[in-house]
Amino acid sequence: MTGILLLLAGSATRFVLSPLWYFLACTPAYIVFTVLRKRFDYRILALAPLIPIVAEVIAILLGNFKAGFLFGDIICIITALLGMGDERPKERLIRDLGLSGAENRMRVNSMFYTFGRVAQIEKVNMSQSYAVIHDKAFRFTVDIPGSGRVTMVIPIEKIEEVSVHLSMSSGELYLPSLRDMFLPARKIKMIGKPKIRDYFLLVRTSEDTYSFYEEPATVLRIQEEIEAARKETEQLVQNHPATST
Repeated sequence: MTGILLLLAGSATRFVLSPLWYFLACTPAYIVFTVLRKRFDYRILALAPLIPIVAEVIAILLGNFKAGFLFGDIICIITALLGMGDERPKERLIRDLGLSGAENRMRVNSMFYTFGRVAQIEKVNMSQSYAVIHDKAFRFTVDIPGSGRVTMVIPIEKIEEVSVHLSMSSGELYLPSLRDMFLPARKIKMIGKPKIRDYFLLVRTSEDTYSFYEEPATVLRIQEEIEAARKETEQLVQNHPATST
């Protein structure tokens, strides 16, 4: 409800403000909505890009069309689409698991993955993955050529090791240049840092090893969640040995 009210309040300024003030009022509302997108139901995210269009159609029917409003509309629509696009793979994953709602979507973590153990991130190609712990299994998506995105399922009891590894790499100290103000920094990780620390989540079974890369807080949290699930599974096996066999 909060998300809808925020979007409606921003778009409603279309009918009472000038194009410039509409842009200054509506755009921040959509930016705040996009920042808080994880808290909202996915249906609201899908509805968000349509609200400026509906508002503009109503304004046209009322004879209140001005070309200057279109710039604010376009920025709001693009902002909403970016937020929805980031959450779409997470929503698809939880729906495949028979789940729904923002609280379940927030459980999904966006990371980069590869097979095997990683020494340095610069020496390996990693792909986007979305991971969640559900129903006594660690589930994450992988992109398979010809098959698209599929979900890998590793039962918690099959995981033999879960740990976070620190990779330290050194390089020439990179100082920001004027170019970096207008174009993506070529060596953004090296800015002001002679050494780079990368943290990898390592998940190992008897057959395979998987490495996941994200910010330290994310990989440490997932490690704790997997370890907690492993302890819970071990406890169930100890309490009901006959059932587990």
